[in-house]
Amino acid sequence: MRPGTPGGERDMATTSAKAAEKTGVTQNVEAFLKGRFSEAQKRFQGLEGEANKAFRALETRGQVAAKEVQALWTKVQAGELRADPRVQELTKKVDAASVELRKRLDGLQAKVVETVGVASQSQVEQITRELSRLSKKLDVLLKPTRRAHRTAKNSGGAASSPRA
Repeated sequence: MRPGTPGGERDMATTSAKAAEKTGVTQNVEAFLKGRFSEAQKRFQGLEGEANKAFRALETRGQVAAKEVQALWTKVQAGELRADPRVQELTKKVDAASVELRKRLDGLQAKVVETVGVASQSQVEQITRELSRLSKKLDVLLKPTRRAHRTAKNSGGAASSPRA
């Protein structure tokens, strides 16, 4: 059908109506999306404001904490904390715990050495001292025997010389 014929006009009218309908739908979608986008922007700005407030609060708390740490560090350097009874009590507790821990570790080490069957360092030192003591006694006991043995060799050699 051609545009000049009565059926052609109907086609054009249908096409124009469809185009107008598409334009209306497109405009509705655009308006809807613009509305949603502006709402999202508003929410984002609100969240950004809250985040900035939280950041400033954290920054302020960090500065206060840094000042407290600096004050404590100054006291530590000056030795003021050692005079504090609470610190002295804690020092005593730490020392006592340290002594107890060392005792337990020594006992555990002794059990391990005993189980393995190897001499401990203290046992090796004790054996070394005992060997040194016994070596000195042997030296004292053997010196006179060596002298007597040497003189017997010399006198025996003199008795055998007339044979020659």
